[in-house]
Amino acid sequence: MEEFWARLYRPSSRPGPDYWTYYAERLVHLADMPDRGRILDIGTCDGNVLFKAMERVAARAFGVGIDIDKDDFYAGFTEVIQHGWKGKISFAQMDANALGFQTETFDAVLTNFLGFDDFYDFERMQFTGSDDIVSEILRVLKPGGQVGIGSWVKQSDIDWIEEAFMKYLPEIFSHGGKGISDYSRENPEGQKAILQNGGFENIRVYVDTADFVSPDLGTWWRQMERAAGEYFRQVNHPVRLTVFKEQVYADLDQIRFTQGIRFSKSVSFAFGVKPV
Repeated sequence: MEEFWARLYRPSSRPGPDYWTYYAERLVHLADMPDRGRILDIGTCDGNVLFKAMERVAARAFGVGIDIDKDDFYAGFTEVIQHGWKGKISFAQMDANALGFQTETFDAVLTNFLGFDDFYDFERMQFTGSDDIVSEILRVLKPGGQVGIGSWVKQSDIDWIEEAFMKYLPEIFSHGGKGISDYSRENPEGQKAILQNGGFENIRVYVDTADFVSPDLGTWWRQMERAAGEYFRQVNHPVRLTVFKEQVYADLDQIRFTQGIRFSKSVSFAFGVKPV
């Protein structure tokens, strides 16, 4: 994954980790991690956040990663064995709206990019449905336990390709095409409202913005095909897609840097504590 996804760009130095790893590290770093106990990672995928949490506590805790898609966390099994964490980490297929754990099981619950826009409108700043996920997190946390969530505020690379679609393929939108569905644009104010409504206290919020670089056009294009798949799937004609690619490459030539194609990403992290 680190070879495919855009890498953290540090001025006057070599690029660092990919943005998934970087923001997993940031979430865990900002959290008040327990010295020991049980940690739950919701939407764990391949265990990115969970592994960083276990490294932070030097494996003195027991970690559980859950995901609605069990195929996503299979890649994590190898890393568990490599780190000698067998018996310290487990994975389970589970819906975050109905967590299959007993009440007051975990000392900390973490989740990155789960997306809370199913029940909260971050533009109008109002609830549109029942926040079952937050209610479940509160239920499974021990009193005094902490929740930490990370959400996208802005991904300028995806915003850029969205604008390119609107510029060169406007017919996709005029025929009812949807936007980029897997990029949930949220904000710190909404995160705070969600945690407050969920019954959490001592809420603190941080926004982290960093630059990431893709080394070449081909890598960047593959990243966009993955991240903006909802758009790309609507281009049915291969010739039209080739022409679009050429148009995008021509525009990118105007903004490329020596290190590659650089874009910024912003993430909001929010933390709350379950009342004792």
